[in-house]
Amino acid sequence: MSLRIATFNLKDFFVPRSDAERAVAVGKFANISANLRRANADVVALQEVGEEQQLERLVKGLADMGYGAPVVGTADKRGIRCALLSRLPVVWSQVHTHDKLPFPRFAEGDPEPFGTRIPLRRGIIHARVESPDLGEVDVMTMHFKSNLPVGFRMADGRERPDTSPAERAESALRSLIQRAAEAVYVRSLVDGVFKSSPDHAVCVLGDLNDVLDSLPVRILRGLGERAKDRLGSCAEILPVAERYSCFHGNDRTQIDHILVSERLFRAVQNFEIYNEALRFHGAHMEPIAPTEDSDHALCVAEFA
Repeated sequence: MSLRIATFNLKDFFVPRSDAERAVAVGKFANISANLRRANADVVALQEVGEEQQLERLVKGLADMGYGAPVVGTADKRGIRCALLSRLPVVWSQVHTHDKLPFPRFAEGDPEPFGTRIPLRRGIIHARVESPDLGEVDVMTMHFKSNLPVGFRMADGRERPDTSPAERAESALRSLIQRAAEAVYVRSLVDGVFKSSPDHAVCVLGDLNDVLDSLPVRILRGLGERAKDRLGSCAEILPVAERYSCFHGNDRTQIDHILVSERLFRAVQNFEIYNEALRFHGAHMEPIAPTEDSDHALCVAEFA
């Protein structure tokens, strides 16, 4: 019996606020349900989930698939959060939250460099599930900070527009620092699992908002770690041309990942990204208009 684990960013899965949005919501529910039925995954990590009632309605519509009560994470200021569905027994689960993430200091006695500037926006869901053939598997799902630049904020809270290459570089670096801090935090959770159980099966997945060879994802996978402590990318078994889960302009990119410990990596049988109908949704603009489809593709890995 195989184990199938999937990740899917639903894109603004909110309760509709108008008749026009209600019409879009019908198609969105159909699109999400079709993707989840196609994946037929035992464990599903979801990102950009809005109100819990939306999730409950979705699970009810998939009742024949056998998913239990969802594990729901904490939301960011925009109201989106992570969630986890499982039709395997959940041994235990928790949601990791932090008002502020620490950032590495250079020397003993250095002050905290960023104070409360780096919050953990969306709680990390950590669940241990029981697989009939592979035993206990720790699944952690997350949605890292976007790679949009983070501008300098004035004392009154307004963001100052960048006016030079150096200022644009600073904004890009602030964004990277936030994702890197999130990656260090999650990596510490992975290290904690390995410390208590060195050969444990671990799966870290979600929308990491960065590519495989970026610093945040490399931190998460393990920098300079022994093979047994590293996390492998399930996408490595796909041809390079097929490794994309999102569009940035005309560029295909993979920012949705399923990373697994050595024990699970040895058991990878298949990996798919449902990107046949994926399209570019345009540049990020607020408010975000609802769409029937997501701007991310569902990714699913199979282990045996």
